[in-house]
Amino acid sequence: MPSNPQPHFGTLADPRRETRNKLHALQDIVMITLCVALFGHDDWIGIEDFAHENEAWLREFLPLTNDTPSHDTPGDIIGRLERKAFAEAFARWMQDSLPSLDARYIALDGKPLRGSRQNGSAVHLMSAFATEARQVPAQHKVPGKANEITALPDLTKQVGLRGAAISIDAIGRQ
Repeated sequence: MPSNPQPHFGTLADPRRETRNKLHALQDIVMITLCVALFGHDDWIGIEDFAHENEAWLREFLPLTNDTPSHDTPGDIIGRLERKAFAEAFARWMQDSLPSLDARYIALDGKPLRGSRQNGSAVHLMSAFATEARQVPAQHKVPGKANEITALPDLTKQVGLRGAAISIDAIGRQ
C-alpha cells in the first residue's frame, strides 16, 4: 500500500509569486492532482470536478483553506513545477511505498511515450517496474531508444536495486 505522499512532495518549490491572490497552498494543489490522477481522471476540468465532488474526503487530510481550486489553478501551477524535483519526489514516494526489494523482481525497459511524437521523434522513457507491487518506482527520460544503455546507471541509482532480481531486454546486455 502506498505511503502518505505529502512529506515527499512538501519540499517542492512553489513557482508562483507571493501575492494576495495566491489562494491555494501548493501542497493542496499537488495532492488533489495526485489523487485525481490515481482515480483515472486526466484533464484539468476532471480535477476540478473530482475535487468539488469529493471535498469532504479531501478535507480529511488537506486544509483547503479556500475551498477547492478551479481547473485553471492546477493547470497553471503543475506545468510550472520544476520537473526534476517533482520526479525525484515521486520516485521517493514510490520507493517508500514498496516493500523491501530483497528477492523482488524489477523489470527495466524503455518505451516511447504515447502521444508524444513531434517532428518524427517521441519522448522515450526508461522505466523500472516492480512486478509484485505493480508500481513504477522510477522513470528516466532518454534521447531515443539507442541511448537506453546510457540511462541505466541513473535509473538504477533512483530505484536502489540492492537485493532485487533484475530483468532487462537485449539492449541491457551491452
